[in-house]
Amino acid sequence: MREDKKLTLKMALLFLVVFVFFGVIIVKEKFEIIFIPKVEKIFDTYLKDNYMSIYSSIKKNKVTYKNDVFTVKISSSKNKNHYFYLTYSNKKVKDTYEKDYIEGNSLLNHISSSLEKEILNKTNEKVEVSIDKKLNNFTETIQDKLINESNYSTLKIYSIKKEIIIPTLKEKDITKAILSFTNNLKENNITPKEINFYLTSEEDLTKTLVIYNIKEENEEIISQIVKDILSKNNSSLLKENNIKYKYI
Repeated sequence: MREDKKLTLKMALLFLVVFVFFGVIIVKEKFEIIFIPKVEKIFDTYLKDNYMSIYSSIKKNKVTYKNDVFTVKISSSKNKNHYFYLTYSNKKVKDTYEKDYIEGNSLLNHISSSLEKEILNKTNEKVEVSIDKKLNNFTETIQDKLINESNYSTLKIYSIKKEIIIPTLKEKDITKAILSFTNNLKENNITPKEINFYLTSEEDLTKTLVIYNIKEENEEIISQIVKDILSKNNSSLLKENNIKYKYI
């Protein structure tokens, strides 16, 4: 084949690729323009039929389209972080209402992240925060405080995981580390329901003692808890406070 014909063929193929590429983009844009208003109506009807009790207290975000699925985010008018999703695909609407809105998965995840930042800012301590209960398992008073994000760091509803490297896994160093951390929280009015400590020996970084369910206690009680753990004494003190421990 002559060089000029080869060049012409290559140019034709390149043009075809470009034409198809932009054609797909245009078709996608046209598709969204035509169908998104229809899907908005489908979503609105679905909300009225299934969740009329909250219809007047929610906000609907823009409908988006990706990978053959239409999606809209539905937020509480009280708190944009309390939301759920509706999706439409294959002529069916699905939602995350139960998990994200009733059980509060979206809101509680946001609150956990906010608490981690607040604790870091106030105490200079990096922690992991988790909320074990679902939103609908709290009293209405607590639910309102959480939805309004009102002073939740003082509510004893969350657990803290704290990792600390200490000189040794001996009574003195363990007690000192626990008291230092719990006192820091107390001074800053941060009141978790429990703290799970991951204490790693500086002498041997492969040795870690995990102590679960520590609460704000005085030095004498913390010291006795540590003594019972190190001596493997399944004492009444550990049982009454539901304190568990393990080496990892």
